[in-house]
Amino acid sequence: MNTHEPLSFKKAKRTKYLPVIVAIPVLAVITILSFHFFYPAPKTSFPPPPGNKTFTVIIDAGHGGKDEGTKIKTAKEKNITLAVAKQIETLAPGYGINVILTRHNDTFMNPVSRVKFAMQQNADAFVSIHVNELRGYSYVSGMQVYVSGKNPDFMQSRLLGSAIAQGLGADFKISHTLQQRAENIYVLADNFMPSVLIECGFITNAGDVKMLTDSSKTLGIAKQILTGIAAYANHAAINAYAVQQTPSRSSRHKTVIMAASLHIKKAHHKSSKTA
Repeated sequence: MNTHEPLSFKKAKRTKYLPVIVAIPVLAVITILSFHFFYPAPKTSFPPPPGNKTFTVIIDAGHGGKDEGTKIKTAKEKNITLAVAKQIETLAPGYGINVILTRHNDTFMNPVSRVKFAMQQNADAFVSIHVNELRGYSYVSGMQVYVSGKNPDFMQSRLLGSAIAQGLGADFKISHTLQQRAENIYVLADNFMPSVLIECGFITNAGDVKMLTDSSKTLGIAKQILTGIAAYANHAAINAYAVQQTPSRSSRHKTVIMAASLHIKKAHHKSSKTA
């Protein structure tokens, strides 16, 4: 049998299969494009901010130096707030957040200096860390988040505070209403960025003191604060909490505990508030 086909037959054969040869890569390209447009990769829960800008937050460790804040025995507010602030700073890169501390050691800064420093950093938000007290009511415990209606970015402050409260509420006891004190809290009211103040617990409550002096527990607080900040920074869905006004620090004999929704054991009692 002749194994050498005429040249004209070979050309005809190639022409016959040419459409199939061309169609294969074309179909492959169409399939890839169809998959890309009609089956996109699922979006993450926290999409990056517009322009992939790194979110910068000022973490303000309350008190410091000559200003010890509230204290009981060897536990001092200025030391607790600095420990939590440093833990937040250490963990922040893992949350895609850039953290700048107002202080890194036991130094004094007045409220005006704190706000001025924050403005110089061109930050996106300001979070001040504090510890609460309620003398005479040692059974009262839990966290609170404060905002100020005088802040130019009040609505954003409210969203930031709600996000942080939701983060902390996943693991800790916290008031489910944002607080707004009648008197001016300078670092909140006179700041030109979304600003909140977190009372991380009561130094007058034995359980809260144990938590606030345990580095493993404060690490959990730092993580949940960052979870809230990240949710806010990345535009996640946030349930905006209502805001409850509380009396000023100078007010005495006010029933602020019930208003703060801290699950108090007694129905009626009188209190004073110092932050």
